[in-house]
Amino acid sequence: MKKLFPLVAIAGVAFPAVTFATDADAFSILGTIATFLSYVTPGLVTIAVIFFIWTVIKYTMTKDEAQKKKAKDNIVPALIGLFIMVAFWGILTVVSNTFGVG
Repeated sequence: MKKLFPLVAIAGVAFPAVTFATDADAFSILGTIATFLSYVTPGLVTIAVIFFIWTVIKYTMTKDEAQKKKAKDNIVPALIGLFIMVAFWGILTVVSNTFGVG
């Protein structure tokens, strides 16, 4: 017990969350990242959706084959990027709700 006490005392001073002296979220890097991404992600998804819609409009409205091919080549990457962002957003939400960070 005498050997354990200094270790617990040091942990209590160094990490106030261990002694319940502060909120555990205050020291959570995951909480900081989740907060930052909760502000950034909707904007990025909005930009991706606008890019996808703009690319589809360019594809359907243009008569030039070169521009049509260029627009067609951008549709699939736009969809893949949009899918990845939404999937990442969903995974982040599940993880933050699981660990009680968000």
